[in-house]
Amino acid sequence: MTLLAYTPFIDPISTLWPGAYSSALFVNVYCLIAVSFFTSVAYKALRFQNFDGPIGSVLFLFFRHALVMTVQIVLGIWALGFAVFLIVHYIVPFIAPMA
Repeated sequence: MTLLAYTPFIDPISTLWPGAYSSALFVNVYCLIAVSFFTSVAYKALRFQNFDGPIGSVLFLFFRHALVMTVQIVLGIWALGFAVFLIVHYIVPFIAPMA
């Protein structure tokens, strides 16, 4: 009977999976990795051009390229997040002090 009280726009994840918010690693990192992996697979599926050789080696090369692109996306997003953290905590207080 908990589906009758389902409010997707107010509390979407905790209604379907009550323990999801207790693990910030799941919500942030795993979802970021999954989205970036599927994005890189879709991109590489359109741009991959090396189809020479047996299918096993072609698939291995394709997924290696997709994993390298996934790592680049994840590290880039983490670097941007760290840069925003530094800006907000160390540069903005000098520009607009609160006191």
